[in-house]
Amino acid sequence: MDETRIDLNDYEPSGAGVLGESYISKSDPNILLKLYPREREKMGLDEHERACKVYRIGVSCPAPGELVRTGEGLLGIQFRRIVGKKSYARALSEHPERLEEYAARFAEQCKRLHSIRPEPGIFPTAKEQCLSHIRLDTFLSDEEKAGLEHYVAGLPDADTALHGDLHYGNIIFTDDGQQYFIDLGDFCTGSPLFDLAIVYRQTCCMPESFIRENYHIDAATARTFWHAFVPHYFGSDAVIDGVEAMLEPYNTLRALALEQSLGEYRPSIRPALREMIETIS
Repeated sequence: MDETRIDLNDYEPSGAGVLGESYISKSDPNILLKLYPREREKMGLDEHERACKVYRIGVSCPAPGELVRTGEGLLGIQFRRIVGKKSYARALSEHPERLEEYAARFAEQCKRLHSIRPEPGIFPTAKEQCLSHIRLDTFLSDEEKAGLEHYVAGLPDADTALHGDLHYGNIIFTDDGQQYFIDLGDFCTGSPLFDLAIVYRQTCCMPESFIRENYHIDAATARTFWHAFVPHYFGSDAVIDGVEAMLEPYNTLRALALEQSLGEYRPSIRPALREMIETIS
């Protein structure tokens, strides 16, 4: 795909994270530039491809624009900037008294996404993505890979649209009620349990320091958000412990995917991986 050369001096920095930096165009404040480090360039290419497809099927997201490259050779994507936006995580940090409202609105957006069924073949499936992570994981033995591939193959199939990295930092909204999904590089199809396990993981399974740094709230508030989210998504009679038990295998597979993509061995998930393999032996 063609790439437009840009001068980064024409942009103002607006934010930074582990996976890249964002900038706002000085000449057109409606353009947001998302810039990727060299080692994450493939992630940027994947996100541009998925974001264009997501936008075309009518999912609410910032309109993706051109692929660009800086004079230093860094890859970026231009998006239509959503002025005055906040993520649910940021809004919760500023107005914790509105937790129940935000949990209900976030759950409604998740359900809307999970009511969409894209045409087959437009996006990869969550199971395909999961299998790819397993096969590429250098910390797994061949025997472990075979067992986990068998386990994943036996998980329920579905044709539901999935965000692929669904958490309360990746849905943004504006004061006029518009809501958008962002960070679409893992968009796929499959059982909503893959997405919901990420919501669970990011609210209940991450260290306090991670939650404070990335979501600007404490771990107790994050878990309270999850407890409010569950009945709004699953129904008023949902049992928290039962929902979490249902999501635990998907939570473990998510941790395994991060192990592979980040190249960081995760000893804490080894007992769960062995248990998953043993269930199909």
